[in-house]
Amino acid sequence: MLRWLEPENGEKTAQPEQGELIRRIRQRVETAEQRRQLTAIAKSRTAGIWRIKRAKIVLGTLEGKSVPQMVTDVRVPPESITRCQQEFSEKGMAYFKTPDRVPTSREARVEKLLRFLENPPPRRSPQWNTRTVHYIGHTFSARQIDLIRKLIARQPEAKPSEMSRQVCRLWKIYQSDGNYKVNQTRDILKRMDMDNVIRLAPTKSRRKTARRPRKMGNSSQFSSLKPQSASDLKAHHVRHLQFIPVYSKKDSILWREMIERFHYIKTTRLFGAQMRYLVYGDESLPGTRHSIYKGAGPANTHWAARYNEVKRGKHLLAALGFASAAWRLSARERFIGWSDAQREAHLKLVVNNVRFLILPWHRIKNLASKILGGISRQLPLDWEARYTYRPVLLETFVQLDRFKGTCYRAANWIPIGTTEGYSLVAEYKKRSSPKSILVYPLRRDFREKLGARRRPRTIAERDSS
Repeated sequence: MLRWLEPENGEKTAQPEQGELIRRIRQRVETAEQRRQLTAIAKSRTAGIWRIKRAKIVLGTLEGKSVPQMVTDVRVPPESITRCQQEFSEKGMAYFKTPDRVPTSREARVEKLLRFLENPPPRRSPQWNTRTVHYIGHTFSARQIDLIRKLIARQPEAKPSEMSRQVCRLWKIYQSDGNYKVNQTRDILKRMDMDNVIRLAPTKSRRKTARRPRKMGNSSQFSSLKPQSASDLKAHHVRHLQFIPVYSKKDSILWREMIERFHYIKTTRLFGAQMRYLVYGDESLPGTRHSIYKGAGPANTHWAARYNEVKRGKHLLAALGFASAAWRLSARERFIGWSDAQREAHLKLVVNNVRFLILPWHRIKNLASKILGGISRQLPLDWEARYTYRPVLLETFVQLDRFKGTCYRAANWIPIGTTEGYSLVAEYKKRSSPKSILVYPLRRDFREKLGARRRPRTIAERDSS
């Protein structure tokens, strides 16, 4: 969640002066009785989400938590946190008498569920299955929430990862590769805890240690990362491209070094299902797609091991990263023509090209579009081999104040609009640079595979009707 507070362009979001504000809040909570009242609201299941989260903000302020910490703990925008602090410092406990807004539709559904569980009907009532809440693409009934509460009560010391694993096991929450969605389920349980739907055991805070800079080592593998003047490579020197998935520790270190040193977005963490590649070029060695999948379908169980046997080209050229698609994009949704339900059911078939780096000393004409063309043919095979399903659409974002996206257009990617911006930090949303959204269909019937039964009308068609 901290990515909302860490803009990709490196700019820091200005935080208001907190010292005087915190001092006034502490003056408002002078007695043990007032703190007990705040704690009761924060732990309540009937006070309403607005009061619950605001009480948690005030208590977090008294505990010395920073605004970014409370954003992750309560999932409330920084501006709302500082406004809560300001108003509580002026009104004290009277601040909780009247919420300054009505509940959102999500909050209203959560509040109904909480009231239901506080005064439940007989177990045979169908309401146990029809009263539901929705978190991160998953719907949970009141009966399931009740069972999660009982699991937590029986194992109060269980680690979040173990509790998440049990929830995955109970309701068969799997990734496409057959593994449990432990990380996503852990996030779901944390969101439930924020809303008091469940109560997780408090996690022990760990002391932060300074991160030591990673040493590159003396391996000849890293000699190709030493900054060079424009290389003498020509197109015929890299006539054949090899896309090597990153699996070994050695390749992973190399990929991270390339991104951290030469990509404008320094972070190397990717989210969800993902594939990372190192791109090599040679004038005589065959490309990887034909050598890996020749005589074997994409379901080949030894596909990853076969990459280790590939003789790599002489020239390291680029690094690529692909990960899960953006959860919601209005321009993409219009282009595909699907509903929210169709999007939630088929979004895994869309893959996001989140990193693309060509080492800066290579100046080979059309190299970028050639790489994009090659990876669009190989990625679906590798993705299916790893995750047991084949994507049908690629997407990417091009930051318009830095790039024009020429190589993507040359590789037949389709520009479909620009991002409208999303951030819990309103000021950052105003200042963030727009990004162009481009997509690349991997098959002609991609819309049908994504659940959109009708092709959306073009602007010309809408105007003529």
